[in-house]
Amino acid sequence: MLSLTWANTHVFITNSLEGKEDLHIHCKSKDDDLQPHVLRINQTFKITFEPNYFFGTLFFCSFQWGNGPFLYYDVYNQSKDYYKCDDDCTWYVHKDGPCRYEFQARKCYAWEIWLKLP
Repeated sequence: MLSLTWANTHVFITNSLEGKEDLHIHCKSKDDDLQPHVLRINQTFKITFEPNYFFGTLFFCSFQWGNGPFLYYDVYNQSKDYYKCDDDCTWYVHKDGPCRYEFQARKCYAWEIWLKLP
């Protein structure tokens, strides 16, 4: 019998902020709101899910520290991350953007800034 389920995927988000500030995160998908969390320096938040068979899984998070703006990033976009992360995606959050290791090389990305309209 053909199974349409996949192994669970895990996304780890670690506070690696320079200055050792608390990191406020709020992660969501289309179906799940994982609620706000505060990570102290070097603390990690874990998201566990079963990817969509049709490559539609997306988790995105807002990030904020101090009095700064809300910054955003797609921490798991199945269509681009499935082959880069295997079953685990581990993000290290820095002030200039989130970083992870892809194929044993450190890769960093720029933040997305979403403006709130009136």
